[in-house]
Amino acid sequence: MKRSIALITLAIITFLVYCLSFYYSSVVDSVAIATGSLVYIGLSVLSILVWLIIFIYSDSKNKLPWLFVIALFPVLGLILYIMVGNGFRETYRYHRRMKQLGDDYLSPVCDFDHSQVKTVLSDEACRLVKLNKMTAINDISFRSKTRILTNGEQKFPVLLEAIKNAQQFIFLEYYIFHSDEMGMRVVNALIDRAQAGVEVRVLIDAMGSSKRMSQSTISLMRRSGIKFAEFDPVWIPILSNKINHRNHRKILVVDGKVAITGGINIGDEYIHRSVKFGFWRDTSILIEGEAVHDFSVLFAGDWFFATGERLEDERYFYFTKCEEDGGVQVVDSGPTSAIAPIKQTIFRMIMDANQSIYMITPYLIPDFDVIMALKNAALSGIDVRIIVPGRPDKKFVYYATQSYFEALLAVGVRIYTYDGVFCHAKVVIVDGKIATVGTANLDIRSFYLNFEVNVMLYETQSIQSLLNDFNIDFSRSTEIIYQDWKNRSIKDRTLQSLAQLFSAVM
Repeated sequence: MKRSIALITLAIITFLVYCLSFYYSSVVDSVAIATGSLVYIGLSVLSILVWLIIFIYSDSKNKLPWLFVIALFPVLGLILYIMVGNGFRETYRYHRRMKQLGDDYLSPVCDFDHSQVKTVLSDEACRLVKLNKMTAINDISFRSKTRILTNGEQKFPVLLEAIKNAQQFIFLEYYIFHSDEMGMRVVNALIDRAQAGVEVRVLIDAMGSSKRMSQSTISLMRRSGIKFAEFDPVWIPILSNKINHRNHRKILVVDGKVAITGGINIGDEYIHRSVKFGFWRDTSILIEGEAVHDFSVLFAGDWFFATGERLEDERYFYFTKCEEDGGVQVVDSGPTSAIAPIKQTIFRMIMDANQSIYMITPYLIPDFDVIMALKNAALSGIDVRIIVPGRPDKKFVYYATQSYFEALLAVGVRIYTYDGVFCHAKVVIVDGKIATVGTANLDIRSFYLNFEVNVMLYETQSIQSLLNDFNIDFSRSTEIIYQDWKNRSIKDRTLQSLAQLFSAVM
């Protein structure tokens, strides 16, 4: 009997506990549901407000993709936009930091010697010179010499020799710097000069070189006397829109006498040792003379942003003069400028072309202005040719590049794919007389988001080297035929359209 009473009592207590827990859990769930609903409604309303603000006030070139994402996924889209899409805070942060340098430091304030200049520039070139001086400030130099360095096998011997010959200072700034065999050859050359008393400063992009340069290599450089810094580290990439504003520049400056820039980073893959890519097609350029000064100024600004150290010693901005060989002008751009100087330059080059436009780029994701300029040029009877990779490094980005083919092919633009090779060169030549070589791709990211630098060439001998390279590249590429391209599969069309839609936010 007692056992039965005990079992009944236990059952009643269990039932009461269950009822009580159910009651309280229902209350908690109701509060949670109500709270969650309010939060969701609040986020939805905020999404609508943000959508309207972007629609009315934003002049960003990736405006439409973000409007689409926020409209399709209101809450998720808003969160993504706040994390990585909104560049207002980052742009303000750059402006604020660089303003601390002062106008005299920010601006090169260097008008080069134009006396007794023999080079005669065309009207188109004169317009470009004036445009670049307005947007990027830098003057044209007629006392500079340039040499094209095709692929890594030409660049790295020249780079290592320049480092070896340094007597006073070395500025080295790279987006990607590996700790592999080639990377360590450069590191060891820098260490050798640092131990010989040469001032060596190395600046790498914190995202571009993340996981590529080992901490042991960084420690080795610092112990050897090299001043080392990372540009804009990102502690939690997914929660920061810093990832949208990277330093994509590749610069070496030695003693104010020599500068090197272009598409080639530092690592084994750039000398054709990559298992994934094999042969790597790329272009860099060596600059001597007056124009080296502008690279020193550019590095000094980037170094200040990364470290807070002002490089004011006059010897950093010393430059020599070379015999006249056409005109050379340095054009830099980045999120600190709403004018997009390099994009403006390329747009003007296209619009002023009279006979031919040759381009090679790893990514062809231009904005509306450049697309229309290319179409206009082709429809005007100008020979427009573009070389893009025959194999991708990023599949989705490659689909975005392909998404622009049909519209360009339809109006007569000739597009070539480098046979089985990833070409990373960034070169534009107009009429065989004006060219630009540098770090900027023909895409929205390079035009508006990344820190980039290009070299403008006017009537220089090095332009012929670029033309020779183009002729070789054309012979190694396959031209896309418009009628064949129109017959591509529905799957490819779908992927290309989807990639184009999101290309501005990738």
